[in-house]
Amino acid sequence: MMPRLLRACLLLLPLLLAACRDSKVATYRIPKEADAPATTAPSAAETAGALPAMVMAKAGASLEWTAPAGWKTKTKSSMRKGSYTIGDDETGADMAITAFPGDVGGDLANVNRWRSQLDLPPITENELAAALTPVEANGLKMQVVDLAGGSKEKPMRMLGAIVPFDHATWFFKLTGPDALVAGEKSVYLEFLQTVKPAAGAAVAPEAPVTLTPPAPAMSDIPVTKADGPALKWVAPAHWQSKPASGMRKATYAVTGDDGSSAELAVTAFPGSVGGELANVNRWRGQLSLPPIAESDLAGAITRQTVNGLAITLVDIAGGSPDKPVRLLGAIVPSNGANWFFKFTGPAALVAKEQASFLALVQTLQAP
Repeated sequence: MMPRLLRACLLLLPLLLAACRDSKVATYRIPKEADAPATTAPSAAETAGALPAMVMAKAGASLEWTAPAGWKTKTKSSMRKGSYTIGDDETGADMAITAFPGDVGGDLANVNRWRSQLDLPPITENELAAALTPVEANGLKMQVVDLAGGSKEKPMRMLGAIVPFDHATWFFKLTGPDALVAGEKSVYLEFLQTVKPAAGAAVAPEAPVTLTPPAPAMSDIPVTKADGPALKWVAPAHWQSKPASGMRKATYAVTGDDGSSAELAVTAFPGSVGGELANVNRWRGQLSLPPIAESDLAGAITRQTVNGLAITLVDIAGGSPDKPVRLLGAIVPSNGANWFFKFTGPAALVAKEQASFLALVQTLQAP
């Protein structure tokens, strides 16, 4: 009896060990865009294309649209105003709808940001007009791009629309396998014709900037709205803290002796946000400067390590001769996201506050 039982145990032992090993194996699927949550089944009305998706823009009035019947609705995230899948969840195309205050650096910076996402080199201001197709729908003036990139083994395509509306810019970006997105182009263009200001939405004038009283002393500022653990830092005591918005993790303002003001905006986004070159060129575009090439990047940045964080610093001067502007920026990868500390204002004031900005950077630390 015992020998037979022993033999049975010996036969079962490899299977049990294999099962134990298998239980430690996990499979992960990388989403098409870091802020896109998992797909959820659309309602019957949405499948029929009858239910418009209406969302509030961060800077005022909202837009609404009607999604095509073949687009599957995905759960919106804090980063997206609308989210859809075209085709299979694993290998299909991804439709992302986002809105940001202001012009987000202008058309050139936005097009080059998208080009970098498809591993394409940036274009110049002279080439921009040829890359954009103007489209009008329901009183909205749009600029549409059609970009093909990726690799030979995995060609990708992107259809993107830039839609300025009520002090904000809306982006309608369809990305996926080249053949699938190309076949969906006519549907995408028809979809753009359904985009319109929401019923009853009134375009409000730009609200005046209101500053909160300065903190009595320097203090740690934990930013809790970022996905995952937040960074901490110490703000200069003479910088005035302003209320954080849905897009910003923190905002500070400083006023010069002549009444001019500069602002530090702190934001965080999942992933690399296009990489260092794309982010530097986005900031350059905000100062009306042309993009730089990959070969010029090393000379445009400074790297340092602070409390174990790898930080990329930039110092950009731009604007116009009668209104020079300067931008000091820090890009800080942490916990699967990129944090951006962007200090912008009149060149003279920013130069005066440069030491304060660098002192803040030296206090950055992971939680």
